[in-house]
Amino acid sequence: MLRAASLILAKDTRLRVRDRSVWLFAFVVPLGLTFLFSTIFPDTGAIDLTAGVVDLDGGEVAAGFVDGVVPALAEADVLTQVEFDSEEDARSRVAEGSVDAAWVLPPGFSEEVLAGGDARIEVLVAAGRTLPGELARGVADAYARRIEQAGLALTVQGALTGGPPDPQLIGAIGVAAAEAEELIQLTTDLSERGEPLDAVSYLAAGMAAFFVFFTVQFGVTGLLEERQFGTMPRLLAAPIAPGAIHLGKLLGAFLLGCTSMAVLAVASQQLLGAEWGPAPGVAILIVALVLAAIGVMSLVALFAHTAEQASNFQAVVAVVLGLTGGVFVPIPGDVAALRVITAVSPHGWFLRGLNELAASGQWTTVLPAAGAIVLFGAVTAVPAVVLQRRRSSW
Repeated sequence: MLRAASLILAKDTRLRVRDRSVWLFAFVVPLGLTFLFSTIFPDTGAIDLTAGVVDLDGGEVAAGFVDGVVPALAEADVLTQVEFDSEEDARSRVAEGSVDAAWVLPPGFSEEVLAGGDARIEVLVAAGRTLPGELARGVADAYARRIEQAGLALTVQGALTGGPPDPQLIGAIGVAAAEAEELIQLTTDLSERGEPLDAVSYLAAGMAAFFVFFTVQFGVTGLLEERQFGTMPRLLAAPIAPGAIHLGKLLGAFLLGCTSMAVLAVASQQLLGAEWGPAPGVAILIVALVLAAIGVMSLVALFAHTAEQASNFQAVVAVVLGLTGGVFVPIPGDVAALRVITAVSPHGWFLRGLNELAASGQWTTVLPAAGAIVLFGAVTAVPAVVLQRRRSSW
């Protein structure tokens, strides 16, 4: 039986190697989409803002921003501060894109604030610098809110003393407000756990998981192709057990799927800088996902009469499982319904296992996710085997 299965496997392997669609779905398309998406959606874990401030006011309120906020951002490594000779210089450098943004404090800014008027900080943003621009606007908005708090304090002080607000006092309050710490801070403790998958690694793993379901279908639909081309009766007439035929086809799908994902893991690491985690854990998850893909695609193929029809059915199922598993973008886990949807997709368990692997660095952390993936494959493979035996007995 093993010898017959190995012969069928060798024959199918030669056919698949010559099939260009196998190369496209197994290697070219997933790697190309990973490169494309990683270019469109770059990793935004750290945003470096290159900007400066133009102080046309010179008052005490403006000093709170110039001497308080901007240096604090530079010390926190959020801002690369640049100096401008004039407002025209700032506008010119922003227009040509040599800096991300510039803050312009207009003349009379401090007086307007003291008078309770509508004082504004003009934010200049270079074209195409969306994220740095939002950061620059956020800094200006945050300072404006702090100034409102300072204005409230000065109003109370004026009501108590019966005199006008002290300009030096409002400048000092502005600096203090800019440097004040938040009352509540949310932090993530990564002292014992590392970082999860970065954007490129997540995309590479997601594309590999998504397209492996398309890859294994070339082996799974082999039985339908044998029937369609009229070669199945010849195989059954030969001294070959029917189980050997099925085993040979499934072995081909398993080897093709594992090879595809292994090559994509190595290629994404070498070409795109992706990091999937320790090799033993990655190998366990790959084997589990390929087995699950074979189980799902085998069950779906039984509802088709031709190989083309089976491919269409399998494509629909693969797309639905991929989307619910979050292969393109991570699905938030703070919504119960989304957690349930992700839990019924082997893709979601695969990506969850890789995240745990990357964060812990221990290959044993993938065992729960791998077990869930294998269980998913078994639940679909068992009815597929039963239905296939009934069909063969007809």
